[in-house]
Amino acid sequence: MNEWDEILEQIKSISKSIYSSINAPADISEIQLLEKTVGVELPEAFCEYLSTLNGQKNTEESTRNRNTEIPLLGLNPFLSVTGIIETWNRMYDLFADDTEPLKWVAEDKIKPFIWRKHWIPFTEFEGSQCIILDCDPGKNGTYGQVFIWCPGMDYAGVIANSFEEFSKELLFRLSVKKFELTEWGTIKFEDYYI
Repeated sequence: MNEWDEILEQIKSISKSIYSSINAPADISEIQLLEKTVGVELPEAFCEYLSTLNGQKNTEESTRNRNTEIPLLGLNPFLSVTGIIETWNRMYDLFADDTEPLKWVAEDKIKPFIWRKHWIPFTEFEGSQCIILDCDPGKNGTYGQVFIWCPGMDYAGVIANSFEEFSKELLFRLSVKKFELTEWGTIKFEDYYI
């Protein structure tokens, strides 16, 4: 049993409505399409996650209703492979011409750009905040690190040095009940981790 199997068991016991929003696992052809589209080999832990659940239902543009979707964790609906590709394409199209680093941001763990081709958004909130799998880290970062991207972000925050670390942290927080279930039926971490 991997971390995401255990995370799903935790979610099932916390909220049947969130649990029912989860897609069946992605198949190998979907994962290969994602790798081909973004042009990178995905970290094994991320492929394992997609092989456990293919994000949430209704996270593709054709079926999306941001007024009714239920976030998996925090405020973040987790995107299906199709939703990841759609969001990645949109961001890449928006920022393809921004090839110069931001002058007011010093490179550290995250490269100082508005967007990079090998940043893979696997959650998306209200068309703004995304949680990113970073396959193009800065000089002090690690391949596959996880960070939160927001428009106008200050590049302060890698939240996990790998997707495996991110998964373990989520499982830990759920296991020790470091969250509350809000009046809207969402899981809110005490420190707004995600």
